[in-house]
This record gives sequence, C-alpha cells and structure tokens, in this order.
Amino acid sequence: MRTPVIETERLILRPITMDDCQDAYDRWTSDPEVAKYMIYNTHTSIEDTKGWLSTIDIDSDTDFDFAVCVKDEDNYMCGSCGLSYKKDIDCFVAGYNFARDHWRKGYGTETMQALVKFGTEVLHQTVLESSFHKENVVSGHVLEKCGFEIIGEGNKTKLDGTTPFEFYEMRYRIKPSKETFKLYNGVEVEPVGFGTYKSSEGAVRNALDAGYTYLDTASYYFNEDVVGSEVKASGIARDKIFIASKVWPTQFGYEETKKAFGESIEKLGTDYLDLYLVHWPKLTKDDIQWKRKLIATWKAMEELYKEGKIRAIGVSNFMPHHMKVILDNCDIKPMVNQLELHIGYMQNYAVEFCRKNDIHVQAWSPLGRGRLNEDEIIQKFARKYAVSPQKLMLRFLVQQGISVIPKANNPVNMKNNLDIYDFTISDEDMSFLMSLPERGFSGEFPDLEDFEN
Repeated sequence: MRTPVIETERLILRPITMDDCQDAYDRWTSDPEVAKYMIYNTHTSIEDTKGWLSTIDIDSDTDFDFAVCVKDEDNYMCGSCGLSYKKDIDCFVAGYNFARDHWRKGYGTETMQALVKFGTEVLHQTVLESSFHKENVVSGHVLEKCGFEIIGEGNKTKLDGTTPFEFYEMRYRIKPSKETFKLYNGVEVEPVGFGTYKSSEGAVRNALDAGYTYLDTASYYFNEDVVGSEVKASGIARDKIFIASKVWPTQFGYEETKKAFGESIEKLGTDYLDLYLVHWPKLTKDDIQWKRKLIATWKAMEELYKEGKIRAIGVSNFMPHHMKVILDNCDIKPMVNQLELHIGYMQNYAVEFCRKNDIHVQAWSPLGRGRLNEDEIIQKFARKYAVSPQKLMLRFLVQQGISVIPKANNPVNMKNNLDIYDFTISDEDMSFLMSLPERGFSGEFPDLEDFEN
C-alpha cells in the first residue's frame, strides 16, 4: 500500500521523498549530536542522505517512511519517522528522528502515538517493536508513554560496522481486558482454571495462593479429598471458589450417578458443585448400551441441577454424535464440553457444534502436556510476541472464547499461566495457528478408548 498522509493535532506525517534531501541533511542527518543516538553515522555529505532516501519506496507494503512536519511552522519538516517490517522477528519496527532544535517539544510522543495507531488500526498489527540508545533516556520515556515495554537489551554496531551501539529493545502489545465467560444459564466461568490431575501435594493450596478461583477435579483423579482439604485449609470462602468434578463411566446409571455425586461432594467437603461433568461418553469402544447408560446418567444430573446441588452440568470428551443423544432425549442440554484442545489439535467440528448449540467449550491439555514446548513454529510466534510458548498457547485458546485448565506443580508456572492478558495475537497469526497440521495429540479419542482394559 502507498505510504499515507497522517495528521495529528500539531503534526503532519507525509511520505518522505528525494525532494526532502537538502532539508534533511541541513537539519538533522549531518548533526553528530543527533546521529550519536541513531543507528546511522553522521552524514558527512549530502550524498549520504541521498543514499538513504534512494532506498525508500512509497509504494512498499513493508516499509512506511514519513517526513514529520509542524503545522504551525508552515509545515516545516523537523524530522522523520517510520514503520519497517523485519522478517527475522516477524514484526514491524517503529522509530523516529528529530532535528535538535525540535527536541523536547512533545513531538516524539505525538509521532509515536500516530505510528502505533497506524500500525494497529491500518496494518492490523497487535505487536510492534522499537528500541532506543541506552544514553537516550528521553526516547525511552517517550516509548513507555506510548505503551512500549522493555523486553531486553543488546549490543550491535552502527551502519559503519565498527561503532558500538548499545540499546534497549521495547515491545508494544495490544492488551485485552480480562473477562469471564458466561454459560447459557448465567453461571460465569473463569477463563483460566487450575487442573488437578496428577497434581502434587500442596499444589491446590499454591494455586489458590497464586490467584486461581477455578479448580477442576474428577472422581477418576482420586484426589477429591486432597482438593477438599486444601481448599478448607486456605480459609477462602466456598462461594469464592469454583469447583468442578466429573462422573466416571463405571459410575453411569441413574442411581449410580447420584451416589457418585454424593461421594464427590463428601470428599470435597462441600454441599454443592459449581460444575459436574460426564467424564467420557462410554466405558469401552464396544459398549452397545452406552446411549442408555448415558441418558440415565444425564437424567440424574438434571435432577441434581434442578435441586440446586449443581450450578451447571456438562460433558467432557463428547463428539457431536455423543451430545445429540442428550439433546434428543433429555430436557437440559449440556452447558460445557471439555475437550482436548491446543495448537495443532483443535477439533473444529466438535467446537463449532458446541458453539451452534450455545455450549461453552473448555480445553483440557491446553499446553499439549509439554509436547509442544519445543515446537519450532510455536517458539517462533512466542518470540514475536515476547512471551513463553505456554503463554502463547493459552492466549490462543482464551482469545477464541475457550476457557482453559492448565496443570502446573511449580508455583512460578502457576502464576505465569494466569498472566495472559498483556498481549493479543493478530487475526492473521490466529488463522495460521488454527490451520497447522496435527501436532501434540494425546492419542485419546472417545470412540477408540477401552477403559476396562
């Protein structure tokens, strides 16, 4: 696209051209006080400035170079700025450069704000990069004021290949607001919960201390009593914690399910559950009676829900043909479907079915059980957004309206898994990640499992 003209309160940013060569040379490119903070060396002749301007293409889709002009000074060109795409980091880099007589007038902030707006609203970027010379404290303050944060520091040489250049690297990221997800019956679910499967002793207490309010357990995990005792020891009021558990296929049946529910709440030390799920649709792949057992189980869960003993009911690992059994034979449709979901295994058919039926989708194994941490593509995008692979994977799901229940035993990892609201993945990158070939799949699929064996 052609470099546009951008107007701010006091400035006009227009395409810089070869016609600006003499003014640029006279006003800043030949000034050693300006150049010492820049990646270029002082231009010793106008030919140096011509060489720079000759590289500019106003019709480029990856480089946008502007002259910065002051309205009240008859559009006097006081500097330049731009956005340039860097393939190695898959990101646009923003920067500016002013004549010394126009320093400390607020033009840097106004210019960077205009570049950020252009980059995010016109180029549809959710992350931008910039940097500043370590001695140029003012530029650092300008970038911070415009929403950039220091993500690192480095050393390189100027364009002459010999002069050292020490700098701080900064990143601007669109930060989404945190919000809860609401089930169709009005119950609210936290975007990030804590998965307790195979959790170590004290993990639940550490998770609560880290700020988790959603705990996911199951009768099959054989840890409901531990979860209950650690919740009690925390001293946190029961209504401040969301507890989800699940009924296992060996407990299917009307009476059996009610008994299983009673055992779960007794172990958990509570008189109600916030969410109760059917863990898997069937016990074995060859069970021809699974539909009958499922219907009986669901009717028991419906009664418990109507009695106020469960705030929401749902399923786990259910494909559309499993959910249709409930939809066609029961009164209350599931409010949640918990599925294995992560980059490389998104089960789009099941997810879209849930969305069409207003069933909230929740992801177990959102981090691929560690199988995806070293994936080259995931690492590439994590570097682009200056986050860990784990944060990228969790943000990828939550940004789609899918809640997640990652597991962690390390308190630091617990806190990091909650901290996913300081960046936004662009629409283009979301599409790319959604389209990746299969990777990280656990191998567990409801119609191929045989739990008796």
